[in-house]
Amino acid sequence: MSTVPKIPQMPTATDGTDVQGVLRRHYAVALKRFAKFAVVLLPLFLSAIVTKIDYLLPLSIAGFIGLLSVAFLLYGRISSARRCARVFRTYPLEFRAPVGKVHEQRPLTLYLRLGGEGGGARIMRAKRLSDGSGWPEGIENGIWFAGDELFGGAAVVPGSEVLLFMQPSEWKETDAERRNAGEERAGKAGRAGLKQYVVPRI
Repeated sequence: MSTVPKIPQMPTATDGTDVQGVLRRHYAVALKRFAKFAVVLLPLFLSAIVTKIDYLLPLSIAGFIGLLSVAFLLYGRISSARRCARVFRTYPLEFRAPVGKVHEQRPLTLYLRLGGEGGGARIMRAKRLSDGSGWPEGIENGIWFAGDELFGGAAVVPGSEVLLFMQPSEWKETDAERRNAGEERAGKAGRAGLKQYVVPRI
């Protein structure tokens, strides 16, 4: 019986945090935000049902639509974090520095180059999955990255602990490289959920 490997801890050389902790906080923030809106929207949804007063029906409809919208956003945040967790389980973490800022497509899409061994040439399209927008503070000093630049990966920005999911910005143009990457490399990307282009739900 196979067991799912544990997500590795982030090395303590930078700020002592770990990937599991970052993911737990990401889940917690998403759930708290859902609960915050649900406290307001659920009574609206139940108003006409409980009181059976017809003129409250528009409020019930508005509450129902609001709950669906918030639930959809919650699902997007949770599924995106789980996708990152899958990458972290498959690839080891490595510190990549510096990070070159190429372009910012607000509010949540960043184009960057990873420094370090073998990095710098490929532009990566990164989605910011944590709260906030724009460039995370201190990202230029390096990130903890797990993945394969040809297929993509996930990363955490030290200090701010912003979670990123990224893939090559020129996905179609690099398709031939992925086909010729070799069975072992492609298989690992498949286990991490990176063989296909992904649009994170956030």
